[in-house]
Amino acid sequence: MTDSPSCSVCGKSGEIFRCSGCKTRFYCGRECQTSDWKSHKRPCAAAPKWYDKHRVCSDGNNHEGRLELITWDCPEAEYGSLGWGACSSDEADDLKKKFETEFGGDEEKFFEYWPQGFRWTCCGTDAGMEYGCDHHGSGSQPCSCDFCGMGKPLPASIFNEKTPSRHGLNLRRGPDPRSFNRFAAIHTATSRTMMGLEM
Repeated sequence: MTDSPSCSVCGKSGEIFRCSGCKTRFYCGRECQTSDWKSHKRPCAAAPKWYDKHRVCSDGNNHEGRLELITWDCPEAEYGSLGWGACSSDEADDLKKKFETEFGGDEEKFFEYWPQGFRWTCCGTDAGMEYGCDHHGSGSQPCSCDFCGMGKPLPASIFNEKTPSRHGLNLRRGPDPRSFNRFAAIHTATSRTMMGLEM
């Protein structure tokens, strides 16, 4: 039988929660977590994260940001009002309850069930899409998106689109100068035109 965890700051036991970043520190409440943050911030950031194994994209690039559960509403979303977990507002409360009860608040387990409810902070891409990290120049590797490859910034309609996964992030519009390829740009522009995609 294992002992139940106690608060890493005051030693209190009972209702204890784990640091969502490193999973190694325990707290009895916000006050203890806040008081511990100055000394805990650096080791927490350096600790391996549960989502590290999900960083590699299908195009070979890596996400360099954090994987965050979307817990905010986006009433101005293009396809209607979206709520907690980036699902429709009328289903958000049920999804949140499922996360808390069925998954016990475990983000890693919930991610396997509902990846589209998470976002990568490096590019504002929802984690249900695995095609690449559209960081438009903020990453250590060249951006692999069509627009950066063509040497063009994101069109205003895409850059200004309201989505839960982009909410609150200060994202670049590009282009990433490292990504431009003159020959690939011609091919990409032709392909996007044929498929009726935005240029």
